[in-house]
Amino acid sequence: MSRAAQGTARAKETRRPRNGRRAPERVRIAGMRGVLPMVLAAAVGLSGCATYHARPLPASPDLGASPERLKVDAASLRVAPLKTIRIDASDGLTPLEVAVLAVLNNPDLEAKRRALGVNEAQVFMAGLLPDPQITTSMDKPISGPDHHTAYSFGAGLDLAGLLARSYNRRAARDTAKAADLNLLWSEWSVAQQARQFAETALADEARAAVLRQVLALAADRYARSAHALENHDVTLQTNAADLAVKLDAENQLFTATHDAQKARRDLNALLGLRADVALPLMPAPLGGVYDEASVQHALANLPERRPDLLALKAGYGAQDANVRKAILAQFPLNNIAANYAKDPAGTTTEGLALTLALPIFNGGRGDVRLQNATREQLRAEYQARLDQTDAEVRNAEREREGARSAVAVLSVDVPRLEALSRPALAAYDRRDIDSQTYLTLSQNVLSKRADLDDKTLAARLAEIALETALFLPPAESRAAP
Repeated sequence: MSRAAQGTARAKETRRPRNGRRAPERVRIAGMRGVLPMVLAAAVGLSGCATYHARPLPASPDLGASPERLKVDAASLRVAPLKTIRIDASDGLTPLEVAVLAVLNNPDLEAKRRALGVNEAQVFMAGLLPDPQITTSMDKPISGPDHHTAYSFGAGLDLAGLLARSYNRRAARDTAKAADLNLLWSEWSVAQQARQFAETALADEARAAVLRQVLALAADRYARSAHALENHDVTLQTNAADLAVKLDAENQLFTATHDAQKARRDLNALLGLRADVALPLMPAPLGGVYDEASVQHALANLPERRPDLLALKAGYGAQDANVRKAILAQFPLNNIAANYAKDPAGTTTEGLALTLALPIFNGGRGDVRLQNATREQLRAEYQARLDQTDAEVRNAEREREGARSAVAVLSVDVPRLEALSRPALAAYDRRDIDSQTYLTLSQNVLSKRADLDDKTLAARLAEIALETALFLPPAESRAAP
């Protein structure tokens, strides 16, 4: 044998495993080559993970202790009917200005705004593509005729998730839109509720101011009557009549003061202020009202303007996407994967794997039925809200007209009755009228004045309720720049 042939034979003999001594070294090297990609993939995956940060809960209330705490920057205001209102607290706050402040400072609205972040995250999550799945394995022979290290690699994709992605995104977007519109309706509702509280507080405080004057006169009359009774100058019946007038005035004053204080406390709660904070409220000049033609025009296009109705439409659109997704989910092909493998004998294979769902027992029919039933429920809810809205508008319109009619009559009769009652005290002192006549006249004056105040407030509150239902700017703000 030549030297070249002998060298070749020795090289082959060197590469040939002897008694299985060199094969383990090759196995270890192949094993390291198989493990290294898995380690790198795990490291890359962990590098993109989020980390935890503690966020402890607050330990005490965060209510404002003065009106200066209130935010007054209306640049972020989104409620269109309130955008023409400007805040000037130098001479006090009108109910319209209080309405804007409520939108900017209400704690519940702030919490709802933070909740929008959840919907935005859901939209982001729905737009993500399904992650591909990588599978790998390695088998090391320890006995038998085959000595190759077996390994396999596979890459799979969630085909069902990929097909449903577009409907997931549509449903998430419509859900987020519905949440944003519901927040807008909540802002409008809180603003109008704050306006009602301010109007109630101002009306009750004005009534209390008049009743204090009435009570001062009644208290003075009763004191003089009690002194005259001690001197036997008046009868016990006369003194009792004077006391009755005083007690009636005290009771009405207590009611007006209580109602005013409660309205202020409720208003402070909407503004995120402590209950004992005194807002510098001032009445706004009376403005115009919406006539019947304006009401009918606003009612006709209300489904295209009112945020809660638009929110229900968006929610219905999200559910319609869920119906389509449920129908698409009946497609039998769920997953697809490609495989590459080598067995211990050294045979290398490539393959394709499919996961099919046989629609024999389930077939997604239950989910389709559920999503369809939910869509019908939302459709019925939208119709019910339309009907309720129409009833709210009609009721507020009738309440407003009834209260305004009563105010028109009482505005003429009450001043006339008060003018007639002014000389009654002097006539009573001269004994020209008896105590029963004086008592009846005084109580009638108080009752009619209270009735006029109640009807005036009812007319203003009904106008606010009408504007709320129609999502219209306050009538007195339409002339604002």
